[in-house]
Amino acid sequence: MSAFAVRALEIHSQYAWDYEWVARALRFMQQRGLNTLVLHRNDLVDLVVYPGQYFGAKREHYASIFERYQDIYQQLYRYTPTRRSGPYQRRAYLKRVLEMASRAGVQVWIENKELYFPEILLEFHPELVKDGHICACEPFWWEFTEVKYREFFEEFPEVAGIIVAPATGESKVSISSNRCTCALCRGTTKQDWFKRLAHAMHKPISAAGRQLVIRDFVFDAKTHAEIAAAMEQLPADIAFSLKNTPHDFYPTFPDNPRIGAVPGHQQWVEYDAMGQYYGWGIGVSAMEDDYRRRLAHAQERGVSGVVIRTDWESLDGHSAFQTLNAFNLYAFSALANDLQADGQRMARDWLQDRGWLAPAPDADGAVAWVHALLQPTWDVVRRTCYVNDCVFSDSSQLPVSVEHAFWLAEKKNSLKDWIAEKANALDTGEANLRQLLAEKDEALARVRVLQAQAAAGHPGLTADARRELCEAFDAFERYVQAFRVVAQAVLLARRRSVHGPQGEFDAVLRERMEDLLRLAGEFRAYAQETDLNHRIYTLLDPDRLLALHGDLVRQGQAGDKA
Repeated sequence: MSAFAVRALEIHSQYAWDYEWVARALRFMQQRGLNTLVLHRNDLVDLVVYPGQYFGAKREHYASIFERYQDIYQQLYRYTPTRRSGPYQRRAYLKRVLEMASRAGVQVWIENKELYFPEILLEFHPELVKDGHICACEPFWWEFTEVKYREFFEEFPEVAGIIVAPATGESKVSISSNRCTCALCRGTTKQDWFKRLAHAMHKPISAAGRQLVIRDFVFDAKTHAEIAAAMEQLPADIAFSLKNTPHDFYPTFPDNPRIGAVPGHQQWVEYDAMGQYYGWGIGVSAMEDDYRRRLAHAQERGVSGVVIRTDWESLDGHSAFQTLNAFNLYAFSALANDLQADGQRMARDWLQDRGWLAPAPDADGAVAWVHALLQPTWDVVRRTCYVNDCVFSDSSQLPVSVEHAFWLAEKKNSLKDWIAEKANALDTGEANLRQLLAEKDEALARVRVLQAQAAAGHPGLTADARRELCEAFDAFERYVQAFRVVAQAVLLARRRSVHGPQGEFDAVLRERMEDLLRLAGEFRAYAQETDLNHRIYTLLDPDRLLALHGDLVRQGQAGDKA
């Protein structure tokens, strides 16, 4: 028996609208026992409905988007000529995806962020803009939301439901990022706004016999509590989806305390395979052990659905399927079906599908060797783009200034919000600073051991496999080098700014300043001499190193010789 009723694969923006990519995802799902495909794009619903009511569609019933188009094509051309034909063309694509999924025995859900809307509505309803700001609380939004989803499910009754994040500033309008200060907004609490949006969506979705899932997607403990209070008052058939940690997909953070704590509602829990916050697969990171523990935690708390995302909407052209982190998809799929699944079996399935096992008698040895190579990678990444478990990266990318690094770690992604004992995790007192510096040295030492193992290879692997493993661990080693130099420079500069000239520490800081320039040159040459996935060069961007160097020089934090 499967560990979870809903075992979902989530693909984002670019890939959600790539026919070949979706077909590949569906094949993988059939092979690996996943039963739910989540197509995630913030404006996805708005891409496939007009809605016709706002352009002159007055009939009580329309059989299809084309009947609506009979009544509104002139108004569309007059007001929104560039999107006139877009919805009905994208409708054909989504219809085909739904047909493919049905034949594969897979249900399809749409995931988005609300509120989203076509900009022309601001012209049709000028009351939506007040003193230059879009008002999040005008009653029109609740009417529009009902109309939009009613039309969507009239067109796409095959869709199993909608997953929505209402508490993020990543939508066009949300109370979480509302800048309107009108009386209506001043008199509306966040809880009231969340409930109104949920009810406006729930009404047409429920009428279509489908389900609404609300994502508890927040950035701090205060907002966490605000949306939680609203969620508990919603209809019982609304399910809730939570990230596995309370603040985004940070593997160093604790389990989300909301898991199992929403009585009377189904719960889903979301996980990440690509590694938005742990190296994008360029900093290779096998998460088998993390998934095993966190999925067991979810099961113990009555979670019915689990979701693994393969990519990130802000990073077009990059997916877990394209890196060694593809292993994470195999690990998650196996564990979602059986929490006792064998790790080497996961590795074997991945290697066989990749075509990396050579026609040799030592396939078992090759599988064990690759599994052993991958297992320590998360411990390297943990010591690379985190500092004492605090987020020290910009979605795995290097910080570009001292203040940027500490803003990421202490404000935007504060660990102390969830673990009080981490309040002084980044203290630059001498004893703690030495530990932080040593952490980065340890990461580099560990990755070089793995790099040497990858270079040695295994005879049970194909030549292509050995080459790609070498290239991957070579890029990984460079990534760790970069974070070692950047993190140590930032920490030493903070020490100097707080405590004044430091003697021994200043000497190390001057070395790191030189290393920033040296690595920038090496990374520029590496980009010119190799032809790898373009995202490797995004993470190893020499201009980030130079920006930090310039910040340190401008602030006079690097000592007299820097």
